[in-house]
Amino acid sequence: MIVLPSMPLRNPNVGLVYHGLHFNAGECDTIVASAIDSEWREGGVGGYGEDKATPSAIGKARSCLEQRLPIDQRSGAPLNKISLEISAVNANGWRFELSGFVADDMPYLMRYPDSMQAHNDWHVDMGRAYAASRKLGFTIQLTEAKDYAGGDLEFKNAEIDAKSLRQKGTLAIFPTYWLHRVKPVTKGTRDAIVGWVHGPSFR
Repeated sequence: MIVLPSMPLRNPNVGLVYHGLHFNAGECDTIVASAIDSEWREGGVGGYGEDKATPSAIGKARSCLEQRLPIDQRSGAPLNKISLEISAVNANGWRFELSGFVADDMPYLMRYPDSMQAHNDWHVDMGRAYAASRKLGFTIQLTEAKDYAGGDLEFKNAEIDAKSLRQKGTLAIFPTYWLHRVKPVTKGTRDAIVGWVHGPSFR
């Protein structure tokens, strides 16, 4: 006789890709204005080396500009609000065990200009080294939809209206094992925050 284990508790939200309006236009503009012109660098594929100075690969799979998200040292903005919003969504959704942000993988301010046909091909955000503990990825839309063309954030096998993801101030959160991409920007420039919340290994 074959003895099977008891049925596991299954979370129906394991494939959830969440999005909602969490930041107002003023907050978005303040974040963009905090960018430091001299800090922009070309984004790489596969992460950065130990010195965080040179991308391990730059190729056709991804093109954009990026810099570490500037954080107000007195108020903690915008990182503190991002953390609170993601924690609330996680508690009602995936219910992952999370540790939070980590020092060697802090969020980025991303810029996708049409001059680069900036994009990011299909990929997942889990990986090796510091990316191995990523559990939730997120994007915050900082640009008005009318100010650029193309550049849509898309998720494989997730039915989400692209227009809602383009709304300024929208926070999108998703498991780091979910396949997604950013289509090439063909006109104008798109700005966004991109980052990851870490936690213990999936068990």
